[in-house]
Amino acid sequence: MFAPNVIGTANATAAGWGNLGGGVTQIFMMSVLFNPMVESGILPDTAWRLAMIVPAVMFLIVAISLKLLCWDTPTSRRFDVSVTGKTQKPSMMDYCEVLKDVRVVVMIAQYSACFGA
Repeated sequence: MFAPNVIGTANATAAGWGNLGGGVTQIFMMSVLFNPMVESGILPDTAWRLAMIVPAVMFLIVAISLKLLCWDTPTSRRFDVSVTGKTQKPSMMDYCEVLKDVRVVVMIAQYSACFGA
């Protein structure tokens, strides 16, 4: 879809917009929920915490609904990679093998410390 010389920029831009959306959501929730809560008499110390919980609860409701109600493919409810014959299901040892690579551990730590936490 993108030329090889701009594919990194395209991926970074798309990822940046996704992270920006998460931040805008938090700001939006504060203005939509925090101010009315404070005006209704809830202490600001409690109101901001409640305003931050609402997006998390909404996310959980949507995530659980998608997992339970949506199909993974047009023909089956769950996608099983072993059906393709190209690979087997990964075992716990496969994941442990990947974690032996220090670059993977650094990437996990870096992502956890920024947008993934």
